[in-house]
Amino acid sequence: MKPTLQPIAQLGRFERLQLVEDLWDEFAAETSMETRPEVLDELESRAAWRENHPEPGKSLAEIAQSLGVRL
Repeated sequence: MKPTLQPIAQLGRFERLQLVEDLWDEFAAETSMETRPEVLDELESRAAWRENHPEPGKSLAEIAQSLGVRL
């Protein structure tokens, strides 16, 4: 385990779940735009790929079927 995560490993299951919920709420509340160059580059790359591949993607059901997973 990474040393930075060791204090979290000391928490009980429900405390870790509460931590995840709190972090998720914090992420959802953020209204600022992403400004890190590496993230913006990745988003631009994905957008360019999507423009070059306009065919429709697979549905969740198709992906699950190809993986042999039941939804």
